[in-house]
Amino acid sequence: MTTRAVQETSPGPWRNLYDKIGSLLFENSLEPTPENFDVCHRYLTANDGELNSQVDRALKSGGLTAVSVASIIAQRSVEMSAEDLGQMASGAQAQLNTILTLLHRSSQDVRSYGDSLEENRAALEDPETTVRTVDELITLTKTMIEKSREVEEKLRVSSEEITQLRGNLAEARKQADTDPLTGLPNRGSMDRQLKDAIENARVNGTPLSIAICDIDKFKVINDTHGHLVGDEVIKFVASSLAKKNSDRLFVARFGGEEFVMLFDGVAPEGAAAELNDVRERVGKLDLKITSTGAKLGKVTFSAGIAALEGRPNGSAILKAADTALYRAKNDGRNRVYIASSDE
Repeated sequence: MTTRAVQETSPGPWRNLYDKIGSLLFENSLEPTPENFDVCHRYLTANDGELNSQVDRALKSGGLTAVSVASIIAQRSVEMSAEDLGQMASGAQAQLNTILTLLHRSSQDVRSYGDSLEENRAALEDPETTVRTVDELITLTKTMIEKSREVEEKLRVSSEEITQLRGNLAEARKQADTDPLTGLPNRGSMDRQLKDAIENARVNGTPLSIAICDIDKFKVINDTHGHLVGDEVIKFVASSLAKKNSDRLFVARFGGEEFVMLFDGVAPEGAAAELNDVRERVGKLDLKITSTGAKLGKVTFSAGIAALEGRPNGSAILKAADTALYRAKNDGRNRVYIASSDE
């Protein structure tokens, strides 16, 4: 007969932390997504002072929302990317300093060579010293040629390293600003774009409208067909929204099944007309799963739009758009609402 020992252990302090995270999510009506969970975990473990300050401000101003959490994540992502890019820039600067040092050394060598020729010019006219002087000059010339070749090779290597660093820097910038699933700009990129768009709109006195779009019943799609199909649906909607991308329209993935669109120089009514055109085209399609051929049916999205006019900053515009989106969802989905002046 065999026996099996069963050891009961206390859940320990992690259970208490788990309960606190759950309570924070529930009290603020936040879905337990990895992004929301991570922000709450960082906040409750107090391992990021700046993030804790941002969460405290959000809690005091009415509680954590999907928009405020997204804004916090975006700001932290921007800071991390800046640090990484800064390290690459330092590497590039070091290589530039190497090139400048080599060029300076080469310039000094050339001047020294010229001075030696000038010093020995008179000696070349003296028959008694000509042979010895020529030998010295030949040796000096050989040394100069070797130094030139050495500098040339070092410059070539440094130039190649600079080119590689420049490519890495460009790629790092691209990755830092791009959502890996859809290829659209991410929240960090959107945060910077929104800031610039607000400044330009105020300087030029032009309208600016912002839309938050959310795929309808996305959880049902995920639960019914799996996350891989869910990812394909996100990419499909992303590509449909991005088809209207232009100099005055910026489309970004906000997180999960949400997207943000910045309409530069467009009033809310114009933005709603454009977005309704996309919504209607998407909603008419009967989709199927490519890998299995199974019918997926129709996919729709809802959206809320808000204008810069009458609102102090980007957070206020996003909050108003999010409120309008919430109304669109409550009223039956598959529609676009414009935020009222008091939202």
